[in-house]
Amino acid sequence: MKAATDGNSTISIFDYIGDDGEGGGVSAKRIAAALRQLQGKPVTVEINSPGGNYFEGVAIYNLLRRHDAAVDVEVLGVAASAASVIAMAGDTIAIAANAEIMIHEARGLFLGTKSDMRDAIDTLTHIDAAMCATYAARSGRPASDFAAMIEGKDQYFTGQEAIDAGLADLLMDREAAMPVYVAAAEQFPSDKETLDQFLAKHKMPRSERRELYRAIGTAKPRAGDPDPAMQNAGDDPEPDISPLLAALKV
Repeated sequence: MKAATDGNSTISIFDYIGDDGEGGGVSAKRIAAALRQLQGKPVTVEINSPGGNYFEGVAIYNLLRRHDAAVDVEVLGVAASAASVIAMAGDTIAIAANAEIMIHEARGLFLGTKSDMRDAIDTLTHIDAAMCATYAARSGRPASDFAAMIEGKDQYFTGQEAIDAGLADLLMDREAAMPVYVAAAEQFPSDKETLDQFLAKHKMPRSERRELYRAIGTAKPRAGDPDPAMQNAGDDPEPDISPLLAALKV
């Protein structure tokens, strides 16, 4: 778990919920401390967690719900089990198209007599009902819908499926288009002429290429340009476009 303290009001939950037994994990205590630092500020909560301790998850959910400003949840990878409960705290819940929300029946490890086992069943049944009530409150669907979904199995929802189920509100914006790669270094442009050919090949319009060259000072004046030619026009050295070429290499 990471809470930004440099003015960026973001809490990142990228770990097991509760004590993982090795000094790690996201605890309600740590979330409470982070929220105190962000009092009065809108908070973005990023989630990529396999879940963990249900009651720690419920406590974190309630801490986020009582925060005194907007809470926006972003599911970046998976919000599973107890982490799915935390996700429901968002005033808005955004999920990546390829991320998942996973819900399931409560699990526990119990030892003892048959009476203890009956008590364990009652406890797990109670937790299941509480979880489903949380999903129902956020989605507007009956709790029985979610009880049926999780009976005997893990139920995964990809981005759009989570929205359709009422467990998320919107898909996160996709990243910008991938940068252009060249097959080999020798194919990459090394001067303005080959750069022009390269950009044209990748469908940059001539007008945009011309404005690019003008911006970096490599374009020749055109008829009608507002700046008249000066006495020493043409004596300036050819502008160095190597920084531009280096920046374009990926």
